[in-house]
Amino acid sequence: MSDTSTHLGLPYLLAAQAQKHVIHNEALRLLDAMVQLSVLNRTRTTPPASPVDGDRHLVASGATGLWAGWDLNVAFWIDGVWMRLVPRQGWLVWIAAEQAFVVWNGSAWDPVGVPQDVSDAIFSLVNDADPTKKALFSLSGITTGTTRTFILPNTSSELAILAGTQTFTGNKTFSGTLTASGTVTVSAASASIGTATTTATYGMGTGVTTTGVTKTVNLGTGGASGSTTVVNIGSATAGAGGTTVVNTPTVTFANAVTQVGMPQANLTAQLLGLGGATADSYNRVSVNAPALLFNNAGAGIEATVNKAAAGNDAAFAFKTGFSARALIGLLGNDDFGFKVSPDGSTFFDAIRIDRTSGQVELPQPTILPGLSAAPTPPPTGKAAVYARNRAGAPWIDVMRPSGRDFPLQPLSVSTGSPTGRHLSPPRSRQKACRSPRSAPCPLPRWLQRTWPPACGAGV
Repeated sequence: MSDTSTHLGLPYLLAAQAQKHVIHNEALRLLDAMVQLSVLNRTRTTPPASPVDGDRHLVASGATGLWAGWDLNVAFWIDGVWMRLVPRQGWLVWIAAEQAFVVWNGSAWDPVGVPQDVSDAIFSLVNDADPTKKALFSLSGITTGTTRTFILPNTSSELAILAGTQTFTGNKTFSGTLTASGTVTVSAASASIGTATTTATYGMGTGVTTTGVTKTVNLGTGGASGSTTVVNIGSATAGAGGTTVVNTPTVTFANAVTQVGMPQANLTAQLLGLGGATADSYNRVSVNAPALLFNNAGAGIEATVNKAAAGNDAAFAFKTGFSARALIGLLGNDDFGFKVSPDGSTFFDAIRIDRTSGQVELPQPTILPGLSAAPTPPPTGKAAVYARNRAGAPWIDVMRPSGRDFPLQPLSVSTGSPTGRHLSPPRSRQKACRSPRSAPCPLPRWLQRTWPPACGAGV
């Protein structure tokens, strides 16, 4: 038979043993140290300088001095000496400094209170005041062989509804990543997403979309007729700087959008199509419209058409069925010109204005319709040239501001003057010039100089 007990190693009283009270007191001393075992701490590797009778410590690893070799054992100060208590598997110790229990597993002290396997068939929470209120837990949705860990936040809050509709009451702040695979509805009058004041990235609809699949991100939808929806992208503060970048290659406004206002915007674009027109790399601005209006902004207005070199064109082209019929502008040089075409390939010069002198050149013969009556006299300091029907044929006339007109026509061959070289006065003035040479000639001086017969010599 052993002299000590199996589990606690307490000394037995033996037959014919002297001073049995000493053995008995030793056993009591051990019981006092081990029963309801509580230690001050478990961080010391050397004994304290001034222990108090009854002090107990869990010796930390790497102990030295009087505790050398006592790693993870219990050191008990009693009657001026340290006693060593070697733990047995299952010993439970309260650590006062940590306010926690630990248990010896045979090689280490494990904290008590770590997750323990409890069947969800028997685990439930019951309200203290009303036992009819219960919370049951089911793990049926977890994949076989999978462990899920749930960490409570360091705040008082509500448990989220993981299926169906989730309602958040009051202010909720998400400082990490919020991922929703269903519908997230915010019905408050004011809600903010992305309030960081430092560099940050916020994503909406950023998941990789499979080819052929359409992803829709709605902002400000659901407005009733007559309502106004304001969607601010970038700073909503007047005068705030910054740049908003849209990386998607195509941005389309639905037909229901009737107006896009950018009263202070500088619009930069590679291509611009308006009225349903499609712009391309050559026609970078394309417009389908019954009319275009360019109005002044308080004073004059100017449209500029600039070319790179004199040999290029800076022109307006007028077309039928996209086949050119007329060109106006600087056409292959720096003189202003008009050209016309019957087919869009052959062109005729109609008017050319010299850039250095302003002189007008008419490369083609000019056709004037014959008028049946004289037109309104020209303004002072100017003359009018027109065609006037006389005797069934048009003649070229010149009219002065006074209303007097002077026909320009060739002389008869019988006069001896070359046809088309000199001008002939009207017949009434021809008769007046048959007066004696000494009589004053009624013809204007310019006509006297250009009409070969001497005034008064007859015709």
